[in-house]
Parts: sequence; structure tokens; C-alpha cells
Amino acid sequence: MGVSMYDDLYDVIVIGAGAAGLTAATMLGRSMRSTLVISQPRRRNSPASSVNNVPYADGAAPADIYRKMEQDAGRYGVTLLWDEVTSVRAYEDHVVVEGGANPGLRCRRLLLATGRVDVLPAWLPDGVWGRSAFDCPYCHTYERSGSTFVCVGTGDETLKLAALSRQFAKRMTVLVGDPSASRGRLAGLLSRHDVEVLCDEVVRASADPAGGVILETAHGRTLSADTLLLGDVARPYRKFAEDLDLELSADGFPETSLYGMTSNPLVYSAGNVEGSPYFMWTGAASSGINAARAICEDLAFASELLDDWE
Repeated sequence: MGVSMYDDLYDVIVIGAGAAGLTAATMLGRSMRSTLVISQPRRRNSPASSVNNVPYADGAAPADIYRKMEQDAGRYGVTLLWDEVTSVRAYEDHVVVEGGANPGLRCRRLLLATGRVDVLPAWLPDGVWGRSAFDCPYCHTYERSGSTFVCVGTGDETLKLAALSRQFAKRMTVLVGDPSASRGRLAGLLSRHDVEVLCDEVVRASADPAGGVILETAHGRTLSADTLLLGDVARPYRKFAEDLDLELSADGFPETSLYGMTSNPLVYSAGNVEGSPYFMWTGAASSGINAARAICEDLAFASELLDDWE
């Protein structure tokens, strides 16, 4: 059944039911703020078998963590709506969120917790992302210790990814498309640690029955990767920021304060949507708490509510 809010107003709508969005929603619900979380059920880390570096939940499956977080938010009156948001519009005193099946959702404050979007290379085989192919040197590399690593990307960012991961690899090869990066300082550092750095590009790949990936390159090489690390994958999800005409950073993420305030006083942002490279799961959750606190204080002293007390 759909939700219609043409005649009612939520205190807060949260777009995104990941670490930041659900953490913020729970605090907002505990603060007795009417809160709607709208999201698609598949999160960015849903393909992974586990979430790591998370206190008290290290190694737990993403689905199990999110199920518990959804239940916690629900205990405090938060409504969770599975739908695709198609657009958002800000007015002087409220924001309208258009859901695909639930149009006209209105709120006093909007929290963007949509995270990033992973733009995967066309050659990546189905079923390997989050299993044997990753983009982070911290989240799953420990579990891949002692395997053969191949890092693939454009330039220095991929070389940094390799440098942060080389201690886990039995053997590591790096493929970068930028010739200058393949001959630069980072490439030299990796070479001194027996990491092979090549200027080459992947043109085809197939899943290895053993669980890895077999790569074929433009220069005729065939490489077998037990673990594949991809650089240059994460991108800002900018649609809603652009809908709202928010000020963006040079990387394309919304400019925010420490507490998630954006250039629009009715709109907040939390989690990886802010663009920090260090916002892993727990950091995203912490930013959700910060944003929820700021929203609570904002609503408590908002002029439209103070007018009701006079």
C-alpha cells in the first residue's frame, strides 16, 4: 500500500537506509520526531558476504545488520518505505520528495543518506563484485590474505590502493592506464616491494571456477586474480543535490558542515554522500548521529515551531 502525505508533514524524511540513514532515523525516532526512511532495499555493500571493522558486529552479514537496524528504528516509530525516489524539491518551509509509487511526500527537513554509486567496468563478470572484487584496502583484504592480487585502474589512486594492500598479497600485479603513473614515484615504491606495475588495460575478463577472475589485457597478457582490487569505482550520487541546487565540492559531493548542514537550510547530508574517503561503515553511522542531532536542534528552535508557542 502506498503512502500519501499531501495533507500531512513529516518532521524528517531520510533518503537512504544504509548505515548513516538508519542510524540517524533511530535517533530521530527516539527524539519523538515523525520520520520516514525511503530507500531501495539493495545497499551499496549488499553484495558483500560480511561487514568488517564494525565494533560488536565484525564479520556479520550486511543483511543481518540492516535487519536489526530497521527493527530498532521501527521500535521508535520510524516508518520504512521501500521505493525509488525520483526527484526532490525544496520550498521556503518544506521539502517534497517524489517516490515512484508514493508521490508528494513532504517534510520539514530532508536528510540525504544515499551514499555513493559504484560504476563498475563493463568487463567485470557478474557475481564477483563483493566476493572476489573490491575497491577498499580495509574492508575485505584481510580475509583475502595469502592470495594473488591484481589491482586495476587509471593512475596514482590505484597505485595508492595497491600500496595499502600489498601486505596481504602472496603476489601482486598492478595495471594502470596512465603511462606517467606507471613510471612514477609510487610505481617505484611498489616495485621495490616486488609488486609488478604495468601500463596496460583490461579488455575482457571471466570468472574463474575457483572463485577468482581471469583478466585479458590490451597488450595480450592473461592474468589470474584470486583477489581483484578496482580503483576509480566510487562516484558521487549527485541527482538529489542537483535537484536542490546544493553547493558541491570539487569532487562533486554536497558541501556540508561537521553536522551535515548543506547550503540549503532545510537539507542535511550524512554518510558517504559527503565524499570523505575515510567514511567507511562506522564513520557513515557516526555522521548520521551528527546530522540527526543537528536536525533535532534545528527543529526545536525553528521559527515556524516557536510561532506555535506564542
